Amino acid sequence: MADRDMRHERLIVALMAISYLIVTADLSVASVALPSIGRDLQVPAAVLSWVVVAASLANAGLLVIGGKLVDRLGHRRVLSTGLSIYALASLVAAFSPSLALLLAARAAQGVATALIAPASFSLITAFLPEGPARHRALGVFGVTQGLSLILGLFLGGWVVTRFGWHAAFLLNLPVALLSLGLALRVLPTPAHRVREPIDGAGALVAVLAMVATVSGISAAGEAGLLATRTILLLGGAVLLIGLLVLIERRMPAPMLPPALFRRPGFAVSAAASFFVLGGVGGLFVLSQLAMQHVLGMSAAQSGLGMLPYALAVMATGQGAPLLLGRFSPRAIVLGACLVNLAGFAFLAATVGREYGLSIAPGVILCPLGSVSAFIALMQSGTGGLAAEEQGVGTAALFVCHQVGVAAGASIAMSLAGAHEAAVGPAGLQIAFAALAVGIGIAFLIALIGLRRLPRAL
Repeated sequence: MADRDMRHERLIVALMAISYLIVTADLSVASVALPSIGRDLQVPAAVLSWVVVAASLANAGLLVIGGKLVDRLGHRRVLSTGLSIYALASLVAAFSPSLALLLAARAAQGVATALIAPASFSLITAFLPEGPARHRALGVFGVTQGLSLILGLFLGGWVVTRFGWHAAFLLNLPVALLSLGLALRVLPTPAHRVREPIDGAGALVAVLAMVATVSGISAAGEAGLLATRTILLLGGAVLLIGLLVLIERRMPAPMLPPALFRRPGFAVSAAASFFVLGGVGGLFVLSQLAMQHVLGMSAAQSGLGMLPYALAVMATGQGAPLLLGRFSPRAIVLGACLVNLAGFAFLAATVGREYGLSIAPGVILCPLGSVSAFIALMQSGTGGLAAEEQGVGTAALFVCHQVGVAAGASIAMSLAGAHEAAVGPAGLQIAFAALAVGIGIAFLIALIGLRRLPRAL
């Protein structure tokens, strides 16, 4: 009996890791194919960015809805539906003869990942007991982040070079089909659930709020924080979020239950995660700017220059179970933030020097901190949720992550002067220092907000 339970737990972990690999690899696979798509379809850069933006907006807008569906319909139905949509959309993207069809396929992939992300990660808390099994699963989750970079940046780059951009969108297809088969085999058919009225107004406003937020952050990076377009989008996002709060307070069965934010550690973990993931987004764009604009490396060389980052992410994921078994989430987050802050301080102090004395050590040190903090914050954020809140709670945390990545990348690019004639060490130094300040804020949030959190969740 024990052996059968252990085998089932391993299959759950494998399903979680393989399914979430699709979510994390999707962006890098699409990004590495962009130049080839632009040349082949003769698309200008401003329009070409929508190959990434179309999926990101659909994902950000529908994540909370996807999480709510997990809680209402069960993991098996939502995950299998998301994987089926993703597989079909991948085929359409791979054989798209025009930009319009490609963008439609990318939007469909964004819808699919909005279902896959909360359904796959919440398998950890829904099907695994608290303790070593859950800690090991969180460690595997961390490892998949590094694997996604290798799949997207390196394997994706090789496939695009060898076979063209169409083939890049087939990379995740076998992964999706494998996950689908595993989900149908491992996950139970959910018992009958009490039907609740659909919060249509909340769903619509949530989608509009997330789209306005992500679009506004993107506009801030492109046109500046004080640009009219940025102000209108972010101002609209604030109004929509306020309207969402009012709607959810009055609904008998809200899409985003206000009670979530009263659960131990949830609101604090969401806020701290925003700043930690902001550092991740900023690190990606700044390291590329530093390698290409300051050190004169080619795009292929700068992509290879992120290999230490991927290896550091995988190593940190391997060590996560040991940390979670010995220390409280609060202690891990505080220590991880200090390591992450030290990494950004190092990069700010050494930017402009040769790769081995600046970027390489920095992209190793930063993920050692950010991945450890991320895993501990997911543990503290979801550990106190009820079973029927796992899907929507996980989705809400992922929304904070996605908005944080977008904000960090946009702010970092603006501070670095990425839209000026030349990017220099001085601008990059300011941007790296700003990311360090963000990590300092995450440290303070965890220091104060996680004080009363139990050692084990």
